[in-house]
Amino acid sequence: MLRRLVATLAALVLVAALVLVAWPEALGLQRAPVAALAVSFRGAAAVAAAGIAVVLTAFGLVLHRRRRGLGVIALLLLAFAVAEGGIMLSRGIGAPDVPVAQRNDVTVLSWNTLGDSVPAQVIAQAAAQNRATVVTLPETTADRARQVAQLLAADGSRYAVFSVSQQGGIPARSTSLLVSASLGTYRQVTGLGDTLGVPSVVVEPAAGQTAPRIVAVHTTAPYALDPVDWRHDLAWVAARCSERNVLIAGDFNATIDHLAGLGTGSGQLRSCRDAALATGNAAVGTWPTSMPALIGTPIDHVLATPNWRFSGFRVLSDEDSAGSDHRPILARLQPAG
Repeated sequence: MLRRLVATLAALVLVAALVLVAWPEALGLQRAPVAALAVSFRGAAAVAAAGIAVVLTAFGLVLHRRRRGLGVIALLLLAFAVAEGGIMLSRGIGAPDVPVAQRNDVTVLSWNTLGDSVPAQVIAQAAAQNRATVVTLPETTADRARQVAQLLAADGSRYAVFSVSQQGGIPARSTSLLVSASLGTYRQVTGLGDTLGVPSVVVEPAAGQTAPRIVAVHTTAPYALDPVDWRHDLAWVAARCSERNVLIAGDFNATIDHLAGLGTGSGQLRSCRDAALATGNAAVGTWPTSMPALIGTPIDHVLATPNWRFSGFRVLSDEDSAGSDHRPILARLQPAG
């Protein structure tokens, strides 16, 4: 009797833990310590759970006296794996078609370059091939960004370069942004605060222009026991979505699960919407490049206010050997209406 009670309690604890990992939003714990990391790798969690379930089933076939207990655990893990897979499918595991750019389209390329690890020629080629009008480059120094702009200028495309750096210009503590001259004249905005561990860049069009405010984001990673700085940074990004005409792109160090509760719904920050979620790509991982895309975590994003419509989005998996641990992402937007 006691053994059965203990087994039942253990099963209930396991169920609670698996539910928490699968859907921490139910208890508002998506940005809480431990839970924030646990929900980050849905694909990996599903594969691991299914693999453990198979192993336990095999043991159950041999250990007859443990068969029932191992079978229950295996079934719970399989149910968890199916739930994780269902969530990923609902968010989209890849609809990478990006239509040809039209006259009024804005194309955003975002790439965390791992402290200038990606050569300028590679970045410029990706921007040119995809006709990017906005290029956000977390962990890219001003010198590297200017090299990219010079290479693009040699091909006839002019870009304004904006960059900020912390700790004496250390590449990993730098964020850069390139804005095509086709969007008009831009200036850097100060006085809005900043992300804490690594910097972000905010620019806005000159007076009288109707182009969007642009934010190149890099938030702190949630590795601390209690990731207070990370939560501050996500709140700072959410505040940037309070305006009517904004594009935000970069390394959020957060999935759409983590963004839930900061706005009006999953994957939204106030009035901003997520490009990957809108186009059926929100389960495709962008980090790390050492893992298959559906096993990794989608922490790089392009967001926009409702006056923009996403016509396409793609995680550029063909750049896995370029030198960064992040995959670049590409989003194409059209003025709504």
